[in-house]
Amino acid sequence: MFHCHRRTPALLLALLASAQLALAQSIRPGWGSTPYHDASGTGVTFRVWAPDASSVYVPGQFNSWSTTAAPLGQELTNGAWNGVWSADVSAATNGQQYKYYINYPGGTVWHHDPRARKVVNAGSGSGDNDYIYDSTVFNWTNDPPVPLALNNLAIYELHIGTFYNPNSSGSTPGTFLDATNRLDYVKSLGVNAVEVMPISEFPGAMSWGYNPSDIFAADNYAYGGPDGFKTFVLACHARGLGVLLDVVHNHYGPTDLDLWNFDGWAGANSLGGGGIYFHESNTNWQITPWGDTRPNLGSNQVVSFVQDNFSMWLAECHVDGFRWDTPYTIMHGNDGSNIPAAGQAIVAINQMIHTNYTGKISIAEDVYNSYNFDTTWDTSYPYVVTPVLTNAMDAGRNLGTLVSAIEYNQRFGGPAGSNRVAFLESHDVVGDLNNGVRLVTAIDPVTPDSYRARKLSLVGAALTFTGPGVPMIFQGQEMLENQQFSTSRPVDWTKTNTYSGIVRCYRDLIALRRNFDGGVVGLQGDQFSLLLEDNSKKLLAYRRWLGSNPTQDVVVVANLAGIAFTNYALAFPRAGLWYVHFNSDSTNYSSDFSNIGTNVVATSPGSPMAAFTIGPYSVLVLSQTPLVPTLTFAFNDGLESVSWPSIYGDWTLQTTTNLIAGPSAWLAVPPSQYQTNAGAISLPVGPASPAAFYRLHKNQ
Repeated sequence: MFHCHRRTPALLLALLASAQLALAQSIRPGWGSTPYHDASGTGVTFRVWAPDASSVYVPGQFNSWSTTAAPLGQELTNGAWNGVWSADVSAATNGQQYKYYINYPGGTVWHHDPRARKVVNAGSGSGDNDYIYDSTVFNWTNDPPVPLALNNLAIYELHIGTFYNPNSSGSTPGTFLDATNRLDYVKSLGVNAVEVMPISEFPGAMSWGYNPSDIFAADNYAYGGPDGFKTFVLACHARGLGVLLDVVHNHYGPTDLDLWNFDGWAGANSLGGGGIYFHESNTNWQITPWGDTRPNLGSNQVVSFVQDNFSMWLAECHVDGFRWDTPYTIMHGNDGSNIPAAGQAIVAINQMIHTNYTGKISIAEDVYNSYNFDTTWDTSYPYVVTPVLTNAMDAGRNLGTLVSAIEYNQRFGGPAGSNRVAFLESHDVVGDLNNGVRLVTAIDPVTPDSYRARKLSLVGAALTFTGPGVPMIFQGQEMLENQQFSTSRPVDWTKTNTYSGIVRCYRDLIALRRNFDGGVVGLQGDQFSLLLEDNSKKLLAYRRWLGSNPTQDVVVVANLAGIAFTNYALAFPRAGLWYVHFNSDSTNYSSDFSNIGTNVVATSPGSPMAAFTIGPYSVLVLSQTPLVPTLTFAFNDGLESVSWPSIYGDWTLQTTTNLIAGPSAWLAVPPSQYQTNAGAISLPVGPASPAAFYRLHKNQ
């Protein structure tokens, strides 16, 4: 990238260029600091973009912090300098500290490496240095891929600094290791992905993470650095949990940001500086509404910088996808003006993710899927649903509003489906920086664990998990957390015991959404239709199904009133028996619930009409599939065979000869032996023997 604003006299430029061309640029690949081990020797390649510098040096522990011992050479493209500096430094080695010393017309600056993988600390003070970090040495052995199909995705959003034992370290934030130690709990909920709030190095120890200072560095000062994060990812994958990383490229800083005026050039106008990484010619484009700096994706080098950051998280840290923090702000100035190059860059980056990293997903916060995003947060959903739940008077609840929120994408319009992530709580919704309020507190500010707050919050959760969209919960929601999310307030793990029934209900809802019992596949479908909207009694019902298989549908019935209803008539999608797979009024969830509702609903002969009973502030979920598939045994000429309905194709037959030995005694019968015919899966299991036992186990 060239700038026509050079103010250095031509002769001096020529002399400087001549001196730098005499230095050897590196022919090895890699940006930032890249250790090398090859036939020519060992050392570290340093490479940095600084088109306005007159010279660049790398002081570090390997040269006693000399500002002249390790000069970088100018790189040439087709005989012309391309603004990039590089050199191989044989004395440097992995783990040593360094920093760039940049001379420019008018002064010198010490700056962090923009692509440093590990830093001592953010900031420009003495000791705020970078580490040489070899990204190839982490042991990724036995790191299985975690497929994340949108129709089977349930997300748990968490913040590393608060996801730890509050008794372990006083007021200091949690670390990647602390969070790793809580993953068994997350796995037990049944979710299959964690969405991690931003972890790039930020100033200080406490932060939501949306003020990144060093974009490529996993926070080392507070969280534990890149190896800590990789260990966390590896542990997630071992438990079948994908990792979605929240990334911030709409603004950097504003404090401790060495990218600001990086190579000494502040800009060609009076906007207050910024330099090569930021918009510096348009007031509405330079600074975001939050006062932070907006990266200039009209620059090819900045686009490469951002794209390489995504590639780093994918290739070096094995993350499974991203949640982009407000990409709308990347593409629009403060006056709403469009920044065309930014939109083009986002499309290209998402295309790169999908092309180069199969199965990875990209989620936007606030733009629709036309930019190659896989899905988008429905940020309007909680602000539409929550007021319906919080209305102090049942008669004031507008079911039409609620039905619209379930059926349609509230932020962007059109039918809801995998094109949105639906949630009632997120860091934005419940965080202290936004004056957020937890759902149960919004329902009952005085007694947030009251019967009414518990019941209505579970109704909201049940509708979110059974409606169209990718469901997400925020840390603590499942344990009835009533206090704002704050970096100074760790997760209160005692509430998993105090409200163990509520935790169990969320587990059951997640299992329901992901069809663990094999009978509610319709919840993973792409279709929705309203069956009932009785605004006077506050009852609603809807049908969910997969368009390619409409007979495996699910009916959801919700009661938004504080009284029970008995024998209420509803036209079900078809005649037959309908089995209740979930009842939020179950006493399994709280001893003061009523357990109202039958387990099986039978339609009238020759008619789909049936009467149901439902408890106050409750949700029922029904399908025509029994909760547990039934094994059928047949005997012929002394041989035994076993079969079960083919709709349970994602279950595995297991056998044991010793029931006392526990779960480890059950062995899977290889699916290659199965035969499917006439709607049933069957296989011979050998001579009839009373010593053999069989069961079906749901694959997860």
